[in-house]
Amino acid sequence: MAAFGICTFLCRLRVRFSSISTMSMSSTVDERMLKGIKKVIPNLIDTKYKGQDGRIGIFGGSIEYTGAPYFAAMSALRTGADLVHIFCAKDASIPIKSFSPEPIVHPVLDQQDAIKQIKPWLDRLHVILIGPGLGRDEKIFETIVDLVTICRETRKPLVIDADGLFLICQKPEIIKNYPGVILTPNAMEFSRLIKAVLDKSVPPASVVKNSDVKHVAEALGKNVIILHKGAKDVIVDGHKNTETVSCNMAGSGRRCGGQGDLLSGSLAVFWWWANSAGTSECALSPSIVACYAASRLIRECNQTAFKIKQRGMLASDMLEQIQPVFKEVFETYSPK
Repeated sequence: MAAFGICTFLCRLRVRFSSISTMSMSSTVDERMLKGIKKVIPNLIDTKYKGQDGRIGIFGGSIEYTGAPYFAAMSALRTGADLVHIFCAKDASIPIKSFSPEPIVHPVLDQQDAIKQIKPWLDRLHVILIGPGLGRDEKIFETIVDLVTICRETRKPLVIDADGLFLICQKPEIIKNYPGVILTPNAMEFSRLIKAVLDKSVPPASVVKNSDVKHVAEALGKNVIILHKGAKDVIVDGHKNTETVSCNMAGSGRRCGGQGDLLSGSLAVFWWWANSAGTSECALSPSIVACYAASRLIRECNQTAFKIKQRGMLASDMLEQIQPVFKEVFETYSPK
């Protein structure tokens, strides 16, 4: 009995030390990432011009889904973008405009000459976000394929989420070896993505291995980044033998619709900032820094909003927390 008791004690001690070691390692990663994020956040100075801190283009919004592009746009603006343009279907434009006067709305996605109307705006946009509320209309998908082709030629940074990922699962070749794209799948979207790219089945309810996420990114190209959203957010790129970064910050058990849209909107802004600062400032891949920043921001907004609204928390409640959470976690500016 005494020997059994000693063995049990030693096993528990080993588990405890292993847990402490894991927590310490996670804490070190969090500190390193936060340090990198603060280096890329632009200063607020009175010599700046409108648009300098981010002009984001969002391609999404259909007759069924008007809230998603709105949440993505407002998240981008609350994070710190100067201007956000939403390119949506005609029937989605009036509802989106009625939600807020802040985003600039272009009702062109379902028009016959959509690409012709979109092209003049692309040079003005720093990052393109494809997917929030996009829907699955084949005609619009054809427009998005043409858009991605044009963006590839100009090396325009892309973030692809929601129905944009559904399109990628049908045509993964359109982003293969793209010069800079971030995919943000949840469990269901990743199960489709891994099937399309690696012909491997992963049930949506299963615990996804980091190696699976890494293999999908590697198969798509070196400059493809995947932010897999789950109990912890896993961030990988397509380079072999590079570090996998996780954001383990606690959110809440409330999973209301719209949280992914908030993340993708803030991610587009953080990516522009990180790209503008360059690797010399953040000492890490700008895309990885941006992914971690967006993940951390939205998880903490979820946690903060849940304390106020609990089970009735909505994405709009989280949106209201972006500014105070940003100030507490990331802000480098001190008002005089």
